[in-house]
Amino acid sequence: MLKYLLLSVVAIAVTQVDADVFKCIGADGKIQFSDTACKAGNRSEVIPDRAPVTQQQQYEAQQRGQQMQNDAAALDGEKATAQASQQAKQQRQEVETERKLAVSKAASNDADAVAACVQDVERHGASPNVKAEMLAACRTAGLVQRSTGISGEAVSNCVKSVERTGASEKEKARQLASCHGADVQPEPIHPPIKKAGPTPLLVIKNCAGSTCTDQMGNHYTTTQGKTVRSDGKRCNQQGNAFYCD
Repeated sequence: MLKYLLLSVVAIAVTQVDADVFKCIGADGKIQFSDTACKAGNRSEVIPDRAPVTQQQQYEAQQRGQQMQNDAAALDGEKATAQASQQAKQQRQEVETERKLAVSKAASNDADAVAACVQDVERHGASPNVKAEMLAACRTAGLVQRSTGISGEAVSNCVKSVERTGASEKEKARQLASCHGADVQPEPIHPPIKKAGPTPLLVIKNCAGSTCTDQMGNHYTTTQGKTVRSDGKRCNQQGNAFYCD
C-alpha cells in the first residue's frame, strides 16, 4: 500500500499540468469545479493552475520517487525477513516442545513398566538373592517394551500364563520378570559332580618274562624288584593283583 501511495505522489509531482480549473456557480448557488468551461447560465471563475514544472524539477522528483521506492522495497524486505525469522523460531519452539513431551511421556511409561515388573516379582516367595537379581533386571523393562513394541496386553497374557504353570517360585519370578522385558540373565549351568567310585581291582591276566598284563590292558614291567605300569605309575603286586600309586 505504501508503494502505491509513493508512486501516486511521484506521478503527480512529475506531471506538468498547464490546464485551467473552472469554478462554476449554478443558479442554486452550488459550486462545482471542472476542467472545462462552465455551462451557459452559470457564473464562472477561472482558477489558474500552478506554474509549469521544469525539467530539473521533474528529474529531482523522479530521483526522490526512485529513492522512496527503494526505501519501500527495503522496508518490505526487512519485514519479510523478520516474519520468516519469527516463523522459524516458532517452529523450533514447537519441535522442542513436542520432543520434551515425548521424552516426558516415555519416562513416565518406563517408570510404570518397571513398577509393574517389580510388583509381579515381589508377589512370589523366591529367595532374597533371586528377588534382588530380578528387581535389578526389571530396570530395563520400560526400554525393552518401547524398543520391541510389546503391548500391555501381551505382557498381561504372559504373566497369566506363567501364573498357571507349576514352576517353582524361583522360576516363576524369573519368568515373570522376562514377561515385562527385564534383562534376565540365564542361570549358570553347573556340570554334575561325578562321584568317585571304587578303584577297580587290577587283576593279572598273563605274564611273559618280566612283563604282565591286567584285565584293563595295562602293561606292567618289573625290573630289579620294582614294578612300573605303562602310564609310569609304580605298582605293587599282591597275589594275582596290582595296586598302583
